[in-house]
Amino acid sequence: MQLLHTDKLPAGHQLIAKLDYLLFKNQSLFIVASASDFYFIIKSHAMFPEDADEPGFDVFQTGFPRAAAAWIVDNIENKLWKSAAEGGLPSGTYFIDEDVGGENLKIRRTMHVGADQDKGFVLINFSRPDLQFEWQKFQEIDISDRLLLEGGLLDVLKRL
Repeated sequence: MQLLHTDKLPAGHQLIAKLDYLLFKNQSLFIVASASDFYFIIKSHAMFPEDADEPGFDVFQTGFPRAAAAWIVDNIENKLWKSAAEGGLPSGTYFIDEDVGGENLKIRRTMHVGADQDKGFVLINFSRPDLQFEWQKFQEIDISDRLLLEGGLLDVLKRL
């Protein structure tokens, strides 16, 4: 898989949403989907324009099987955001690691994501190697609670 160019998506891929990433200033989050997969694509102004992934932009992409959207929503809303007394995970458990759609996925709760150190999650796909860094054998993205709720990402994931 290669980095997707949001202005020239391959056949069978659709731009679902463009959101303010909210974790760092001047970054946009694009959600792109195909029949089998969906992708979080973060674009930020290139630090070194001569090495940019797209003209003027650095691009970071994290892919998941389409079935993972409902899995992410369910686990965040019903297990990680709730206390054990409310039906959530047992006290002291801050992650879920499962195979979904044939891929090894993990959601980890964290208290420090982004520039503002918001509460949030790290979404990891251990079945897909990073597209920019050969040494990193997985893809991941940080998502804040604020992005999920105020930024509208939770609603976008529910529509997938």
